[in-house]
Amino acid sequence: MIDDEIRLKAVERFKNLDLETDEEFQVLLQMASETCDAPIALLTLLDRDTQWLKIRNGIDIPQMPRGISFCTHTIQSDEVMVVPDATTDLRFADNPLVTGQPGIRFYAGAPLITSHGQRIGSLCVVHLQPFNLTKQQILMLQMLSKQAMNLMELRIAVEMLNKSKLEFEAQRKILRSAEISQRSFFESAPNFHILLNKNAEVVDFNKVAYNFIEKMHREHLVKGAMFIKFIAPDFVTRFIEGFKTSLAGQNVFEEGTTDYGQHGVIYWEASFETARDAANEIIGISYIIRDVSDRKVKEIRIIDQNRSLLKIAHLQAHEFRAPLTTIMGMIELIKSEDFNAPREYYNLLETAVLRFDDKIREVISGIDELVLSGREDVYTS
Repeated sequence: MIDDEIRLKAVERFKNLDLETDEEFQVLLQMASETCDAPIALLTLLDRDTQWLKIRNGIDIPQMPRGISFCTHTIQSDEVMVVPDATTDLRFADNPLVTGQPGIRFYAGAPLITSHGQRIGSLCVVHLQPFNLTKQQILMLQMLSKQAMNLMELRIAVEMLNKSKLEFEAQRKILRSAEISQRSFFESAPNFHILLNKNAEVVDFNKVAYNFIEKMHREHLVKGAMFIKFIAPDFVTRFIEGFKTSLAGQNVFEEGTTDYGQHGVIYWEASFETARDAANEIIGISYIIRDVSDRKVKEIRIIDQNRSLLKIAHLQAHEFRAPLTTIMGMIELIKSEDFNAPREYYNLLETAVLRFDDKIREVISGIDELVLSGREDVYTS
């Protein structure tokens, strides 16, 4: 049963071949007919219930039930089966192909045997009169069946090759599209991005990285370059440590500042991310730098603002209290003297007012600085 299932799968592989319009198979069938002096020659395939007459010479029946097929018996062995007179053969005497149309009398069939040993059909010749074949004719029929099988397997191989080629081309287009998309994403990223191998040599880079190196170092970044030469001297040690840690499989995050002279100070954040191949083997690192100067400047400004606010709060809580208390006390004394107080009272009151005025101006100055700073935030954000 298992063997028959394997055979049926083999039949399915060949059943869709367009053999009828194939000139080579037509020539093979003509040779079988002429060699065996037979008016009818067929190349057949047998599946579970049907005999398919894939190529026909002398008859025009595309298929028939397998139950009445002569070829069903042919595929029981590897040898050529010869039936000199079907009317005297107990296997076929009552067969409708013998008792009715087309009235078969003689049959000879050589099995079609695949390279894996599966008998999937036959190359056969038919007479409408009793007949027989010589040993040479039987040998020729067997040779023609092998040639037919070879051609069929070649056609299958070519079809599979063409299909694989089409699939390869389709896959290549998909991969190319994915590569373009990936490259586009890589190039459009706003951050400095470098891919390094295990030796810290540049494998790839985006435009941001290229432009940055060109601007800051006046060099053209190229694949294969040693990246360490572009690292600021005060960061080299930390870079090497981060690189080694990332190669060991652990991502690293660093942050700091670098003074690029005429280009100013840049605040940055850097990440070392492990790079792996399709087999999950570590092949290098992905080094990404984000310019966070704007954010850091704003953070510093906010810190300065908070300090100013704390200073103002301190002035309000402590520095205002003394002159304000003095002013209130002097006003009460003057009122108690019916506003005819000594001149010293007025001098003390004036001194306290001037001191209070100085503190107020100090607060106002701090507030003005905060307002101007806030406006600058708005315009630069």
